[in-house]
Amino acid sequence: MSATMKNVLVIDDDEKICWAFEQFLTDEGHRTVIANNAEEGLRKVQSETPDIILLDVRLPGMNGLEALKQIKTFQPEAIVIVMTAYDNVEITIQAMQLHAFDFIPKPINLDQVKTIINRVSQMQAERSKMPPTEHPSPELELPEYHLVGKSPQMQEIYKLIGMMANNTVTVLIEGESGTGKELIARSIHSNSTRKDKPFVPVNCGALPDDLLESELFGYEAGAFTGASTKGKPGRFELADGGTLFLDEISNMSPVLQVKLQRALQEQEIERLGGTDPLKVDVRIIAATNQDLAEAVRLGGFREDLYYRFNLLSINLPPLRERSSDIPLLVNHFLQTSSVELGQPVRGISPRCIELLQQYDWPGNVRELENTVKSAVVLSRADIILPEHLPPEILNYKGTRESTQSRLEIALESILKGTVKEAVTEGHEALYDEVIDSVDRTLIKCLLEEVGDNQTKSAKILGISRTTLLQKIKKLAIEMNT
Repeated sequence: MSATMKNVLVIDDDEKICWAFEQFLTDEGHRTVIANNAEEGLRKVQSETPDIILLDVRLPGMNGLEALKQIKTFQPEAIVIVMTAYDNVEITIQAMQLHAFDFIPKPINLDQVKTIINRVSQMQAERSKMPPTEHPSPELELPEYHLVGKSPQMQEIYKLIGMMANNTVTVLIEGESGTGKELIARSIHSNSTRKDKPFVPVNCGALPDDLLESELFGYEAGAFTGASTKGKPGRFELADGGTLFLDEISNMSPVLQVKLQRALQEQEIERLGGTDPLKVDVRIIAATNQDLAEAVRLGGFREDLYYRFNLLSINLPPLRERSSDIPLLVNHFLQTSSVELGQPVRGISPRCIELLQQYDWPGNVRELENTVKSAVVLSRADIILPEHLPPEILNYKGTRESTQSRLEIALESILKGTVKEAVTEGHEALYDEVIDSVDRTLIKCLLEEVGDNQTKSAKILGISRTTLLQKIKKLAIEMNT
C-alpha cells in the first residue's frame, strides 16, 4: 500500500461518472468507494472513514448540500470536494459556507482532481507532523487584550509596564503603525489601581480640530450650530478616575496642544461654551508613530507639552526587529481567529513560519494578524499552508537588508579583505574596533546629510529610531543640535 494512497469516497448517482472515477483513481494508486445517493454515502463516511469525499450536489432524495452539512456535523475535519454540472453561483457559495474543501464543475477535469488530491496529501502530511491539539470552543472567551512575545525587546517592555502601572505619571508610547501601542496602553491601565475605572481611547488623527476639541472637552447646550440641546460630556469627563489614551498625539493642532497642556497642568477642563472649570482625575497615556523630538525641533509640537509627555516613555520595536516572536504571535492569532470565525485550525506548516519570519512586515503586528485571519478563511481545512499566504509574502526577496548586512558590505568594500586577514591572524579585537569605526563614520555622515533627523536616518538604515539612539550613545557620536 503506497504511503500516498488515499481512501476516496465518490457520492454520485451517475454510474458512468462513478466508473470513470474508479478507473482514474485506481490508476493513480488510490482506493475508491462508491455510493449512489446521499443516504448510502453518509453510512460509508462512517464505516469507511475516507480521506477524501467527492460529493455531487444533484442527488436523488437528500441533496449534496444537505449531505455536506450532516458530514461536517459528525466529522468536522472531513475533506469534501463538491461537484455539480450546474453553473450556479449560489450553490458554490453555499458549499464553501458549509466548509467544503473545494468545488469543481462538471464535466470533470481529471487533472484538476489530481491537483486537489495532491494538495490534500500535502496538507495531511503537514498535519501528521503536528501534535494533537484541542480546538478552542466557539463559546470560549479569549482575553480581549493580550500581550504576546518572549523576545528580549518585549521582556524589557513588560518590565516597563510593571514599573509604570501603579502611578499617575503621563506615559508616551512611540512606535510604528501597527506595533500595538493601544494594547500596551490598555495593559498599563489594566495593571494599575485604576483598572476598575474607564479606559477611554481617542484617535487624534481621525478627527478634524473642531470635532476633536468637542470630543475631548465636551460642550454645553447651544455651544455651536448643531450642538445637542442637552450638551455633551467630553472624553476627559468620561475617563474621570481612569485613563485617557490619546493616540497619534502628533496630529493635534497647536491650539489644542495649548488647551491640553493647561488641562494636564491644572487637572481641570472647560466645556466648549462653558465658563465653569470642571475638575478631572485622569491619567494620560499618549502614543505616536512620529518622532516627537523632531516635531518639536521643527516647531510642529510644543516643547513644554513634549517634556510633560516624555516623563516616561516606551519605544515599541517594529515586528521585523523581533521576528523570534512571530511563531508565538501566529499561534495566538490562529486561536483567536478560530474562535472568531468558527473554523477550528490545528496549526500552520513550518515552511509558512519560515516565510513569515523572512518578511519585513511594514504593517507590523496588525498586518500579521490580518494575514493569519485571511489564511484561516482561505485554508478551507485545519492546516495553514504556504498557498494560503498572500503573494507579497510568498514572493518576498528581502529588499530591506539588515543593518549588520549593510555594515558588512560597507566594511568589505572599504577594507578589501584587511579585516579578514586580521581575524585569520587571531586579532578579533581589531575586527570589532574596525566595525565600530565604520559604524561611527556611517552614522555620523548620514546624520550630517539629513540635518540630524534621527527618524529619517533610522529609516534609511532600516532600523528603529530606538536602535539608532542606542548606537549613537554606544559610539559617542556628538549631535549638532
